[in-house]
Amino acid sequence: MNGNLPQAITMIRELLAGDGDVASAIGHALDGAGLLVDPERTFGAVLRRTPQGWAPVAPATQPAPPEPTELEQQASDWDAACERAAQLVDVVRATYAVEPDFVGVRADKDTVVISLQIAELSRWAGWMSTLGIVEHQLTSLDYVVCGRTTIGDVPVSVLAYDLPEVQLVAKAKARRPYRHAGLVYDLAVGHKDITGDTWYFHGDYSAEGMPLLSKDGRPERCSLAGVVDMLGPILPVREPVAAAQGGERG
Repeated sequence: MNGNLPQAITMIRELLAGDGDVASAIGHALDGAGLLVDPERTFGAVLRRTPQGWAPVAPATQPAPPEPTELEQQASDWDAACERAAQLVDVVRATYAVEPDFVGVRADKDTVVISLQIAELSRWAGWMSTLGIVEHQLTSLDYVVCGRTTIGDVPVSVLAYDLPEVQLVAKAKARRPYRHAGLVYDLAVGHKDITGDTWYFHGDYSAEGMPLLSKDGRPERCSLAGVVDMLGPILPVREPVAAAQGGERG
């Protein structure tokens, strides 16, 4: 037997002796005393897994909340992407603001834009290595080179101002200029890798036209692209290298 029944019967008997809307009075009295079951009341939370995480299950007497529409989900994803970009801006600023080339960083919707002022090709080589920018991700204009990459899952545009002019100056100064991955290398001098070894060009090219370098005069050869990819950035040293005559390639 329901334990509330004796109390409910007593209350009903007392209210039947009253005047007015007896039925309404009885109903409100029973509800106020907690003797009626509320079908909309939940007794403890029950969770279910959703694509967005855990969410409470709606009471059996209420319809479950509808799943977001495709448009709603796209809007939610867009908001999240913009928020990730805003957070990355703070990380980039804290990490690179002390660098002499660093001009600024901002969020452009879901993309982060990093602005640099490049005065030396060696500095740009370091930025490309640090940010993971490769040649096919570069676009050159009259006064700026734009490199596109990603940090985490956030798209990043890197604007290297004055780099085209710096490249032209480097090309004019080089005795044997060779352009690779957005940089100009002077094949007439050695290039030191990140381990401290120096690589030299002696006039040999691969079948694809890539210069072949040797380390500290050893007979083994490695392509310029391979050295840059594995041990770069490589920086020029001042010792000229005697090589076969030839014009610029690349």
